[in-house]
Amino acid sequence: MARPAHRLTMAALALAVSGAAAALPMTPVHAESLTAARTAAASPSAARGLAAATGSTRRTAAPRPGGDSRAQHRLVGAWTTSTDRVTAALGGQTVRMIVRASVGGGGTRLRLSNLFGAAPVTFADVHVGVQAYGAEIIAGTNRPVTFHKRTSVKVPPGQAVWSDPIPGRIAGGSALVVSVHLPGTVRGVTGHERAYSTTYLSGPGDHAAEESGEGFTYTSTQWYFLDRIAVEAGGATVGSVVAFGDSITDGAGQAVDANRRWTDYLRQRLARQSASRRMGVLNAGIAGNRLLHSNVGPSGLSRFYRDVLSQPGVRTVVVYEGINDIARGDYTSIKPLAYGYKRLIREAHARKVKVLVGTLTPFYGWSTWTPEREEIRQRLNEWIRTSKAFDGVLDFDRAVRDPEFPEQLAVSYDSGDHLHLSDAGRLALADAVNLRML
Repeated sequence: MARPAHRLTMAALALAVSGAAAALPMTPVHAESLTAARTAAASPSAARGLAAATGSTRRTAAPRPGGDSRAQHRLVGAWTTSTDRVTAALGGQTVRMIVRASVGGGGTRLRLSNLFGAAPVTFADVHVGVQAYGAEIIAGTNRPVTFHKRTSVKVPPGQAVWSDPIPGRIAGGSALVVSVHLPGTVRGVTGHERAYSTTYLSGPGDHAAEESGEGFTYTSTQWYFLDRIAVEAGGATVGSVVAFGDSITDGAGQAVDANRRWTDYLRQRLARQSASRRMGVLNAGIAGNRLLHSNVGPSGLSRFYRDVLSQPGVRTVVVYEGINDIARGDYTSIKPLAYGYKRLIREAHARKVKVLVGTLTPFYGWSTWTPEREEIRQRLNEWIRTSKAFDGVLDFDRAVRDPEFPEQLAVSYDSGDHLHLSDAGRLALADAVNLRML
């Protein structure tokens, strides 16, 4: 559960800081305050859609959180990541990130966050295109992103900003390339530690509009500032499901750029459904996260509204968190964890969001396993299965445990550390989801 080493070299860090340039002119923020809100090849169809897009953007309000279906074309989350303050030194350079849209549509918007920053951050030039390979973008797809029709935006600490709609359409499954130029040095970077995706960083200068990847000479495996992408989806039936969890949801055990999180497999299943049954799949996992206590990232209780309930178009949440509470705690009763689950349920139901829960999977053989902790896991899973507190139960434990020794993962589903899942194990989780329950 320890954080992996950051792949950005010390030389790159020094260059990022020393190369900081003077900030560009600032613009007013089209921002959603977060402090006020409750302390794989690229798709040809997406390439054609962005390449053919013309015309000016239109001004709209920021996306509404969950359940608002009044508009004929409403905003639905297509991608997200849960953020924290990450260790990085950036500035005077361009950051190029690769993310995969789980559902397609037009009017694409992206959100940049400075929630964990200590000072305002200026984003001077932002572009989005479709990935060809690595940091290279398919010709003709790289589009400028505006904020209140301006290319530069200054975001205060504790806030985030939604972009204007981006012309054209993207296809579900598209590998989108988001390039962000940071003219000034940033300390206190809001981001996601374990992206399991290569992020490309340039030397000094603005390279956001370039389709070539030649200017991006450094890499990391973190995401920076970008935390949401939403699209306009036709019809009131289209929504999103948020997977809320820890490292098993975040993607631990997969290779970098593999896109083999259990949520990736779920997206693939949903993509085969009829258009009326497709959903955005949003991954709100943080490796090492705990439900009741802040440790690695804010606690599940404290981040639930921000990471789940405020997502545009959210209809359902899958809560799959608590194993770190058990593995790192000394509970003699399941009452604190059951209370935590019930609190999430109340908050979700107050916003008409359905709550599914995944039973906690085995961790026998992990360094902190004890018989006492195993008893708590078993008792909590029994409560999850029988309490009828949730709108539905996904029995992930049954899907991946060893039938001969249910305290441990089946060998083929074990990544090797006896807690995190192999590719086959993450696929088994996705296959255990009853799509009708979503």
